[in-house]
Amino acid sequence: MIMHFNITTIGSYALEILNSVSEGLVHSVYRKTINIQLGDFLLALQADLSPVSPVSLITELDAASMETLPVSPGLKVKVSPGILTIYGSVSVINFYFLEADLFESKLISKSPKLLRDTLKSVLDHTAAGGFSAIFAPSCMKEQENNLGAELVTAAAKNHLTACSTYMQTADYEKATEELISLIGLGVGLTPSGDDFLCGVLAGLILTGNSDQTFTSILKNRISTSLNNTNDISRTFLRCALSSHFSKPIKDLVFPASVEDIHASFEAVGHSSGFDSLCGIYYVYTLIFN
Repeated sequence: MIMHFNITTIGSYALEILNSVSEGLVHSVYRKTINIQLGDFLLALQADLSPVSPVSLITELDAASMETLPVSPGLKVKVSPGILTIYGSVSVINFYFLEADLFESKLISKSPKLLRDTLKSVLDHTAAGGFSAIFAPSCMKEQENNLGAELVTAAAKNHLTACSTYMQTADYEKATEELISLIGLGVGLTPSGDDFLCGVLAGLILTGNSDQTFTSILKNRISTSLNNTNDISRTFLRCALSSHFSKPIKDLVFPASVEDIHASFEAVGHSSGFDSLCGIYYVYTLIFN
């Protein structure tokens, strides 16, 4: 049986990979997402209306239809011009991406200084848990009676406090080591510490500090510490190191209302979106203290 589906939106980072790697395999399968391993990279086949990331291949299928696809980890994948094909034991599934809308995931622009106050308002109205509890007291309630979450938050807060202290004396090496300690910290497909660091890297671009000494040191240390986390989270850190980010982050270049920003980051799922937002906000507090 041969099935044919369209990819409607594709991240520019993902397109670069599809144009350079010709074969791979199915890495993992979740409810609305099929992760494809191509060389050292992971791409995500996602249901329609899913949040768009640099590695997104958004399909025309709804979540229920994605769940019924006969796909399992280990299946062979091939990429030919405009087509990604998954080879199952009884089926072949073609995904066509030649006419997909392109999401330019590279972040190069600054955002206004006033974004700091907007982000603080967003965090004050969230109850997502994760690192939000460090920056918004309202989130602390989410962690009551959850010792694991409280310990993660306490550890992260200590590292961030130390980082801020070292930054005041321009001790960038020690400040970086505090942030590197966050890699792999937390639970889930993308630990909160990793999402936060993606936000930090975005924040350094948004504040116009992408070419500073601290940024260079931090990026070098993250790149040598990627094995401290899982495959999926490592993928997003690699994207961030190359200045590629999800649509909610890209949209901060032209900030919307507090409500719209909150909705876009909430849609990312679990606490991942807000953990990244915390990383961006943290950089704004460092730069515009």
